[in-house]
Amino acid sequence: MAHLSSGDILRSNVQKKTELGLRVQDSISKGQLVSDDIITRLVIQELKKMRTNWLLDGFPRNLNQCNALENENIFIDKVINLEVPFDEITNRLKHRWIHPPSGRVYNLEFNPPKVPRKDDITGEPLIQRPDDSEDVVLKRLNIYSQQIRPILDFYGSKGLVESFTGRTSDYLWPLIKNKIHDFKLNKEISEIKLYEEKKIMASKEPITHTGQKYSPDDYRKIRFETGPKLVNKNFAIDLIKEDPVVVCDQRTIWSSGGGPLGHPKIFINLSNNHVHDCQYSGRKFIMRKFYDPSQHGKSIDYKDYLVEMNQKEFGMAA
Repeated sequence: MAHLSSGDILRSNVQKKTELGLRVQDSISKGQLVSDDIITRLVIQELKKMRTNWLLDGFPRNLNQCNALENENIFIDKVINLEVPFDEITNRLKHRWIHPPSGRVYNLEFNPPKVPRKDDITGEPLIQRPDDSEDVVLKRLNIYSQQIRPILDFYGSKGLVESFTGRTSDYLWPLIKNKIHDFKLNKEISEIKLYEEKKIMASKEPITHTGQKYSPDDYRKIRFETGPKLVNKNFAIDLIKEDPVVVCDQRTIWSSGGGPLGHPKIFINLSNNHVHDCQYSGRKFIMRKFYDPSQHGKSIDYKDYLVEMNQKEFGMAA
């Protein structure tokens, strides 16, 4: 599962000097907050590259961002809400030191740097953010509580919120991990059930005289768009020995749902002076004015052909 942090995405775009990254850098250099629009565009841009499951960290932070995700057809399966007492958060933040260029975070109590106040990788100095003081942190937490409530209500109304209460990651993480595992398992079971239901529904679709039917692997798709042709041996066609060419008065023949051509949706133009093969039913068609018995062999009139095929397929007259 890919971990996507809105902060990491911002820093990456600034370092790569992308168009949006330059706008972020400009806002930061002026002491301004990065706009919701830029953050939203960067996150959505990153999500659209994803080809695996992902975990969003620090996003969305307001209802506009929630709606922006859904407007882009990006839907969240589950929301993890961590309820950690404020005193625990303030204690952690006042011991937090960061490496600004990389975003690496250290805590003097449970994840200290190897060398005090130095980054483990580069040896560069660590800093404490001015807004990590206790008073500022409490003020930010109160604002956060007000801002997060509409988001929890938004996703809670969809039954997506899972809340976990605790003080340490050692306690919280096993609970979260088990919940994610159960969710993934239940989702896989639901997908299997849906697949089986679709197979059953697809199997009830009429099978034409050549065995054409909807593919169980691609519900409601016509067979020849999704895989190799199935042939019902009871009605299999020997193109050379058995089947007469179908002689037609009309210039075109078509089918929009099974029927005489042996499958849904096909169109054949008979304007040219030669036999036209239906690529999916295997039958041969020709206009009457081009038909030559000595050249094309035995034939069947199109109207008689319709009667024959309807009898084979549905057991009824045309």
